[in-house]
Amino acid sequence: MTMQLDRAANALFPSGERSEVGNIKFFRGRRRQVPTEQMAEQLNRADAQIAAGDIQPMDNVDGDLTC
Repeated sequence: MTMQLDRAANALFPSGERSEVGNIKFFRGRRRQVPTEQMAEQLNRADAQIAAGDIQPMDNVDGDLTC
């Protein structure tokens, strides 16, 4: 695996710890041919932003949507 993919996999499924991730889906939007490495990079960016306190995770995506 690539470094980005390894980091993303470790963030989602840490070894030696109980992971709370049970089912995850990635919505690619209009661009269906997104490379795996690019998806992993975006996941790693989001994970770093959450860890730094720059953004807050949403519990209810549908409820937090604005039109």
